[in-house]
Amino acid sequence: MLLNLRLFFALLLTSLTVNAADCPDWPHARALGEIAAVQNKINAWDESYHRNGRSLVADELYDQSRARLKQWRTCFNLAPSPEPLRTAGGKVPHPIVHTGLEKLHDGPAVEHWLRDRKDVWIQPKVDGVAVSLIYRKGLLQQAISRGDGVSGQDWTSAARQIAAIPQQLTQPLDVLVQGELYWRLTDHVQAKAGSLNARATVAGLMARKSMSSEQAAGIGLFVWDWPQGPGSWPARVTALDRLGFPVTGAYSQSISSFADAERWRDHWYRSPLPFASDGVVLRQDQRPTAERWQARPPYWSVAWKYPFAQALAEVRKVNFKIGRTGRITPVLELSPVKLDDRQIKRVSVSSLQRWEQLDIRPGDQVAISLAGLTIPRLDDVVLRSTERPALDAPRAADFHPLSCWQPTPGCESQFLARLTWLSGKQGWRCPTSALALGRNFSQQVVLTACWIG
Repeated sequence: MLLNLRLFFALLLTSLTVNAADCPDWPHARALGEIAAVQNKINAWDESYHRNGRSLVADELYDQSRARLKQWRTCFNLAPSPEPLRTAGGKVPHPIVHTGLEKLHDGPAVEHWLRDRKDVWIQPKVDGVAVSLIYRKGLLQQAISRGDGVSGQDWTSAARQIAAIPQQLTQPLDVLVQGELYWRLTDHVQAKAGSLNARATVAGLMARKSMSSEQAAGIGLFVWDWPQGPGSWPARVTALDRLGFPVTGAYSQSISSFADAERWRDHWYRSPLPFASDGVVLRQDQRPTAERWQARPPYWSVAWKYPFAQALAEVRKVNFKIGRTGRITPVLELSPVKLDDRQIKRVSVSSLQRWEQLDIRPGDQVAISLAGLTIPRLDDVVLRSTERPALDAPRAADFHPLSCWQPTPGCESQFLARLTWLSGKQGWRCPTSALALGRNFSQQVVLTACWIG
């Protein structure tokens, strides 16, 4: 009996999980085609970024696209996607691997991670490119890009041009540190300005064979770990400062509760910083010895991402609204998404010409942001559906200020828009003259007179 109850609840939980995922209602053949198309797009993004240092999509849209792909693969019982860093490896092995970070996106997940953990520290998650710096007897010997976490590219030549990277430590020690190369910004407020493509700027410069002195001066260094350093985090931070890496301590804070984590995350999100950041990093004071690290997210550290500045939304329907003057505005009906605690269900494409250029169809995935922190704005098409249903779009030549004076088929939208405008304070501005005209002229002439004012 107990076994049957357990099986029942397991099946119930599975059912609820599948329903919550909101799986697409696709035939299996179409599902395979849609998933393959998204996977190919993500593969192209990975190749461009890891091989050429060029980011073709915003990081948060990339993360959401991968999450969407993972959801679809689960819905249709397909194998997981290949690892994104599989093509990023280089020829130079890391003496100590880069572990990466699991990314958390909401408070409950962070609360769960913090439960039963003590001596936790928080830092801004600097939005740059990861690097290993190796010193022998205090002198910089080698710089290695993160790559796939196990091996990377030799960045030593570029590192010697960057003033923010100490070429000689204050003590003649053998040291390996891991950190982030970032693009320097002045009083940058992440909540207002976003990331400004800062990571891609640095990645592009480091991928070049040479850079100018001005470009090199624009790159900063944030050391976030010393794998073989002192056992406790405060001791590591103090020692890093003495060796010549002073930035780390200024942005490391001890926390004892979820409320502390929330407060610092909000503070760094809304305060001026010298770099772009896409969240915060939570880390335990203690961790295993470096020799036990693996190239995968560790249990002792996670990232808590900032709210999305751009959301990936699925287009359900395209409507065409015709205003009183005949202007045609396509409006996208979306699967609801949240931006800054606002639920977005529709967004304007602004003009028929822009819709034709973007060729947006139901099933496409589009990027949405907030203009002025309040108005939904369409940024671009991120992923296109493999099926391109035909849409009965109105012709711009058929509509103008004097068209659609009656609610005939195809004219309902403009006719209603005109009546709505006339019923407002700004519309009906000449009732006396209109009544006088109405004795001798048609309804169209009367409405025209009142509309013109």
